[in-house]
Formats: sequence, C-alpha cells, structure tokens
Amino acid sequence: MEYIAIAAKLVVGMVGILVFLRVAGKAQMAQLTPLDTVSAFVIGALVGGVLYNPDMSVWHILFALAVWTAFNLFIRFCMRSSLLRRLIKGDSVYLVKNGVLNFKVFKRNSLEMEQFRLMLRQKGIFSMFDVEDVRFETNGAVTVPGIGDTTTSYLLVNNGAIVQSSLVHCDRTEEWVLQVIHAYGYKRPSELFCLEWTPGRGFYLVAKSGDVKRGDEEFGVEKIGSEVLN
Repeated sequence: MEYIAIAAKLVVGMVGILVFLRVAGKAQMAQLTPLDTVSAFVIGALVGGVLYNPDMSVWHILFALAVWTAFNLFIRFCMRSSLLRRLIKGDSVYLVKNGVLNFKVFKRNSLEMEQFRLMLRQKGIFSMFDVEDVRFETNGAVTVPGIGDTTTSYLLVNNGAIVQSSLVHCDRTEEWVLQVIHAYGYKRPSELFCLEWTPGRGFYLVAKSGDVKRGDEEFGVEKIGSEVLN
C-alpha cells in the first residue's frame, strides 16, 4: 500500500504541475523570469515534501498546488501595475550602448567581464571592436544586433502601460507617446496591448480590441488585421 500511495502522489503531482503551468500561461520554460524560478523551487518542494511523507496524502498535494496557483495568479494580476512588473520581472538594460560599456549595469547585475565575453562568444562575437549595442534581457540572456545592423525597436506600451525604461533608452517622453496614441485614434495607453516604435520605419500597434495597425513616423495609419486577444 505504501508504494501505491507514493505512485498515486507522483501521478497527481505531475498532473497538478502540468495544470499549474497551463493556468499560469507558460507556453515554454526557456524564458524564465524570477517569478518563474521561485515557482519552480516552491512546486518542487511542495511535491517532494508530500511525496516522501507518509503522513500526508494526495489531497495535501492538491491543496498545496491549488493555493500556490491562486497566489501565483494573484501576483500576475498585480503585475498589471508597471511598477510591480519592474520590481518582479525587471527590465532589459543596455550593457553596451554605442560601443560604450555601462559599468554600473555590470556591477548591479553581478556580471563579470569574462562572463560577458562568454555570452558574446556564444553569439559568434569574439572582439569588443565588433560590439555596438548589447542588451541584457530579463531571463539573463544577451541580445546583440548583427554587425552593421543598426535597426533598433522600442516597446513603448506593454499590456496597457507605458514602459518607462524604453522611454529612457529612446530619449522620449510620456507626452510624446500619448501624442502617438491619440494620432492612431485611441484615448489612453490602457486601450492598447502593445505599441512598438522602430526609428526610421514607424509604429506597430495592437489594441486590446484586436485591431492591428502600423504606420510611418508621420502617423500615417494602415490597419493590417484584427484578431481576438485572450
């Protein structure tokens, strides 16, 4: 009976974790955020603790996973606030901008130069002379534009909130973003799912209603599609 109980706990734990991942909306685990990492540790501890404790049943696993799933969804709801989103997920930052290394960002992220050089080598770059811009993403990876590729885009609005870090990177203001939003026929950022700006090419906008638009930097608008956003 003891082995049957362990097998039952293991099966229920596996199904429960799959349900948690499905409810939490994780389509892939490659892009881990700090919240995802904490969730992985907690779920592992919950299932492992119940699995080898004979005094705890399958119902303890289900209860623990239900509570953690509800709390996780609450945290994700709170992340609709741009401030909390930055505190929990962080922002992508420039390690190198226009060929100049940002030492403060290195120090804040406890990143050593040899670690950075290893990341560059993994991207096929072996000299700092070939580096113009390098971004440090929230999942710990680096993004490096190809040599001679100067195209850079900025996410101005994310899920209804203006992205302050993007304004700093592109040297623009909230008033300018609002002007763009109004030019596309919307009243406030909360009506948008996202707004991306690529200098020299224009804007790409997706509204929460499902409308998808793009246009040049003179605010010429072309509606290119519509879909339901869940």
